[in-house]
Amino acid sequence: MASPALSPLEVIVAALIVLGVVKSFLHRKRSQYHPGPPGLPLVGNTFQVPPKSWNYFKSLGLKYGPVVHISVGGDNVLLLSRALEANELLDKRSAIYSSRPRSIYAGKYQSQGKRTVIMPYGPTLRRHRAIFQQLLQTKSIGAYEIYQDAGSVKLLHDILTQPDDTFMNVHRFSASLIFQLTYGRRLEGDDKDLKAVLRVLENFVREITPGSHLVDALPILDILPDLLAPWRVKALKAHEEEMKLYFRLAKEVKTKMDTGGSNAECFLAHIWEEQEKLDIDEKEIAYVGGTAFEAGTGTTADSILWFLAAALLFPDPIHRAQQEIDAIVGDRMPTFADFKDMPYCAALVKEIFRWCPSIPGMPHASDRDDNFQGYRVDKGTVIMPNIWGMHHDEEKFDPSRYLCSENSDPEALSFEGLVDGHYLFGFGRRICPGRYLASKSVWLAVTRILWAFSILPVVDIDGKPILPDMSKCSGGVTNTPDEFPVRLVCRSEERANTVRQATENIIY
Repeated sequence: MASPALSPLEVIVAALIVLGVVKSFLHRKRSQYHPGPPGLPLVGNTFQVPPKSWNYFKSLGLKYGPVVHISVGGDNVLLLSRALEANELLDKRSAIYSSRPRSIYAGKYQSQGKRTVIMPYGPTLRRHRAIFQQLLQTKSIGAYEIYQDAGSVKLLHDILTQPDDTFMNVHRFSASLIFQLTYGRRLEGDDKDLKAVLRVLENFVREITPGSHLVDALPILDILPDLLAPWRVKALKAHEEEMKLYFRLAKEVKTKMDTGGSNAECFLAHIWEEQEKLDIDEKEIAYVGGTAFEAGTGTTADSILWFLAAALLFPDPIHRAQQEIDAIVGDRMPTFADFKDMPYCAALVKEIFRWCPSIPGMPHASDRDDNFQGYRVDKGTVIMPNIWGMHHDEEKFDPSRYLCSENSDPEALSFEGLVDGHYLFGFGRRICPGRYLASKSVWLAVTRILWAFSILPVVDIDGKPILPDMSKCSGGVTNTPDEFPVRLVCRSEERANTVRQATENIIY
């Protein structure tokens, strides 16, 4: 006997019951996580996150609290909008939260698991970081001052002689300095290797930008054969090209060492000398060198460019810094030895790092299940500290916030202090190992630019100044300003002559 067919009303009632059960289950599961915006079935909040996500993340923090849960590409994501919670998870619980999120395109295929910055936490990462810690600890980086000095002199000369290429001059300064420290070789502006490594860096930053590759959001796509996965073919080709470049540069250092050449205080020379002790193969050495270049180049240049933007938007603090410099050094070019006598310039650099961080936030990942504030944090959860949102305020640029009673004592000032009071360099076991070197490079470049040049806006046809638009910048893991017009005019002919003379006397 056939079963009677359900009436339309019964079908509707049954569907509503099933829907109610599903919604109840999802709500119960959702309530176990930190509060956050509702998402769509299957895709969660994936399509709600804009490319330039930091303002959006900040708005979620204001609405839902300092810890916000969202779901992106099937992954649980915790957005941290306050330093208190970031320090609790990423510093105090660093044993759990020091890994990186899964990266299929850039990590598994393009980097073959060898790029330090996106490497999961484990023995290989600890080995890489030990290498960087040894080479970049505060007592070691004094040996690099000769290169920072020469590079910043060259920067001033480039600005003096090529005033319309300010952005390129800054990028060349940063890239050339890190290249020399890494590979022991001075580069000129048209050097093919410099252009090649900058191209690799640009490609890598683009490929790790969230949303660049569907496979990172839907890992199941990785089972497709190459014929149906052209992205994999592209990633493997990129790996082949960058490995060929980085391996050649690393081997050139080794060849020079073997033939009695000198690489001075070159990173790669130290690593080759300690290869057996470090238990590191040649391909790893190549990528360690490449990582050193990639990590140090963009952040230094971006910080200097944001300084120029701040100079146009907030001229008063800039004038105060120039007054301090003039009082201490006069027409003599400032040096590292003047640091303790110029506390306002130190505060200015820290305010640049705070005001517009060149790295708005690098994601961590949890290695095991945890509980935080009474909510679940599942293994594999992405932890995103919104560094930009923690201390960014476009309306205020006030270096004096970093001046305190201890600054009245010159002996209390130190270069190490440039990394305190902000979170540009990250948290916990993933904090940037090159932070002391980078902050010293930025300080020297900024103070010497202020000493040599007046930083002025370009005016439009109506005579109104054209000021930088803070919203015009890159999205993703870096915060690079779009090019804006700026005039750097030498403050006196005597200082111009000092720059020319110093350029002739550069010693590398």
